Amino acid sequence: MTFKAQFIAMFEQPIRAWAESSIIGRAQKNSLIDIHIESILNSVRGNHHKVDDTPYGGGPGELMRIDVVEPLIKKALGRHHDISRAKKRVVMLDPAGTPFNQDHAKRLASYHELIFVCGRYEGIDARIHHFVDEAISLGDFVLSNGDVAAMAVFDACVRMQPGFLGNYSSIEQESHMNHRLEASHYTRPREYHGFLVPQVFQNGNHQEIDKARLEESLIKTTQLRPDLISAQPLDEHEEKVLKFADSYQKYPWQKKYE
Repeated sequence: MTFKAQFIAMFEQPIRAWAESSIIGRAQKNSLIDIHIESILNSVRGNHHKVDDTPYGGGPGELMRIDVVEPLIKKALGRHHDISRAKKRVVMLDPAGTPFNQDHAKRLASYHELIFVCGRYEGIDARIHHFVDEAISLGDFVLSNGDVAAMAVFDACVRMQPGFLGNYSSIEQESHMNHRLEASHYTRPREYHGFLVPQVFQNGNHQEIDKARLEESLIKTTQLRPDLISAQPLDEHEEKVLKFADSYQKYPWQKKYE
């Protein structure tokens, strides 16, 4: 089944440009994914004054109106009758939402359709939470709108759809898929400004290459993201590999930035 996404956003053009470019655009042409964009501004015939209003109780900025956004969610939910409501997920992008990670991406990728609600200005009237399934945040920072965050979330989800990248094994080895950071990769030239590709990757011994990559993945994760190890402790095999890893090996990511 084609993986579907709908974006409810103020403007169509920024998302449309992204959706029609690069690998996302190719996936649409090949019917692997289907993207629909619902412009909030178009729904009120281009009248900005009907989209937002001042907050009750006072305060800075303007809030998007619930009576403008909620009908668009209802419309989006009714667009594809061949998909059951249980296989649809309405996601709002919100700085106060649950921090997004790879586990969330895998979970959301199991739905047949994702509907993203993208806020702007000071956000959307808080009653919007009664009409969405969950709120997600990209992290502890604030963007000028939810469009960029929604595109990032969808990109992370769509990568796991069958046929999207061609070789699923490349996805399984990526950072965060198993609570571990991915090892470094290299390509030509073999030497650049005195920096060499490690010899192990040049000898063609895939058993040694796999071992070197696992060692670096574990070293990298323990040094840069110990929280991932806390979330999923080392198993017996990983502990053994890390114990005998070359502690004197130097990696590009260990460079100190000033």
